Amino acid sequence: MDWRIDQVGHDRAPVVVIENLWPDAPSLFEAAASRTDYGVSSLYYPGVRCAAPRDYANAVVMQLTELIQSTFGFDDDLVITDSIFSLVVTPPAALVPFQRVPHFDSVDQNRIALLHYLCASGGTSFYRHRSSGLETITADSQEQYIRTVNDEVRTSGMPPAQYVDGDTEHFERTAKYEAAFNRALVYRGSMLHAVNVPQGFVPDPNPRTGRLSVNTFLMTQARQR
Repeated sequence: MDWRIDQVGHDRAPVVVIENLWPDAPSLFEAAASRTDYGVSSLYYPGVRCAAPRDYANAVVMQLTELIQSTFGFDDDLVITDSIFSLVVTPPAALVPFQRVPHFDSVDQNRIALLHYLCASGGTSFYRHRSSGLETITADSQEQYIRTVNDEVRTSGMPPAQYVDGDTEHFERTAKYEAAFNRALVYRGSMLHAVNVPQGFVPDPNPRTGRLSVNTFLMTQARQR
């Protein structure tokens, strides 16, 4: 396992980039590819999901605990809230408005996302909201941010029915990470981010050939250092 820590955007928010995360990634991939219980489980995720093996989640978090604690300034243990295989399958024309712009998972700064790619297509980008300058949404900024975005929609119209993949009228990309098999990103879920997809993206519902990842979400109750 090789890793580095990037400082993204004006906030210099940490994003941990890990290569060769899982020692037996082909077996994990086979476990995901053989599942038949994928289904829609979120209003926000543009695809289908099913539970990842708990032993995988426990082992990978144990492996990364010290790195995550030191990077994000945590003192207490990490708690796994979810670990799920995820497959992007929503056609661009079917995206609802909030899936057409960068999003955030939570305003809780103690919540961490671990995104583990089991594919080699697409990726993830991070964004800055142009008019507010926000790159990370907190409990204090959430209401004003949502109000501003809604005002922009009323003025400029709905964002086009497509995945955001680069600069737009209202958002500026601050960092772009390509997917690679067994690569992982670790970041605060409060950062504005979006899936990368190429122009002309056609969703592939086959886990063996589609945009497949494992998304593990962590939290700690400890105060940050």
